[in-house]
Amino acid sequence: MLLDFALPDHERKLIPEGRISGPMPWVIAIMMFLTMLSAIAGLVLVNAARQGSDDLSSRVTVQIIEPDPTARAGQRAAINKALKSNQDIKTIRAVPDAEIRDLLEPWLGGDIIDADIAIPALVDVTFKNRPGKEQLEKLRSQIRTLSSSARIDSQAVWMGPYLQLMRALLWLAGGVIFLLLLATCAAVILAVRSALNTHRETINIMHMLGGTDIQAARLFQRRVALDAMLGGVIGFAGALAVFWILAGRFAAIGPSLLSSASIPWFGWIILALIPLAVTGLAMLMARWTVVSALRKML
Repeated sequence: MLLDFALPDHERKLIPEGRISGPMPWVIAIMMFLTMLSAIAGLVLVNAARQGSDDLSSRVTVQIIEPDPTARAGQRAAINKALKSNQDIKTIRAVPDAEIRDLLEPWLGGDIIDADIAIPALVDVTFKNRPGKEQLEKLRSQIRTLSSSARIDSQAVWMGPYLQLMRALLWLAGGVIFLLLLATCAAVILAVRSALNTHRETINIMHMLGGTDIQAARLFQRRVALDAMLGGVIGFAGALAVFWILAGRFAAIGPSLLSSASIPWFGWIILALIPLAVTGLAMLMARWTVVSALRKML
């Protein structure tokens, strides 16, 4: 097999392994740790963007900008009652005035709100599905007959820049992962070349006894595979530990787009495959490096 590293005991002794004492596992562990963190960040962003898009894009807010408090309250009640007959709407919630004051007070101050600013009445509307232009026009027409001062703000409007930011961050995470894989390949190549120079006499004796380049490559391939697996486990565990710590910190900040930072079910499969993929890549690079170097030597 191309990635076979189950060698007999007498072949393993040809090249001492010394995994824990050498730098290779720890270099791969660092690379794996950073790769896993980038992958976790990308998966969390994908999940947050998907959940945020599904939730917010189906919601609109009806604002009733009426200076007279009595008329404003009456119009809000009429709109709230009329929208209950709309079959496209899932939930309707009239936002209490106290809650609106709490939202505005940190920005405007309580004295200014009481003295100079009439607080608009708000009604949060959630559609069963993401509303299209026809549904929004139908909603506007229905509300316009009840209040001339009411307007509709679709929360999907500001989702465009948000989704563009998420896509940019995902490309950044993918670029970081690609660069880390290149760095891992470079580290494997340098380590294998150094080990090849150290064991040059052993390789020469193997050739004199009839050994082939592929047999020599399998020795280094197995050693790199064990180093990569050890480093992969360390990096994988460290990245997951950091994720669980940060997930708890995000949850503590209260409701927000990232407060429920989580990894989707398919993300765990991807994360589990990354150490295996890196191990296979390291073995391939080790095999290619040894075979290429031996062909130039002979």
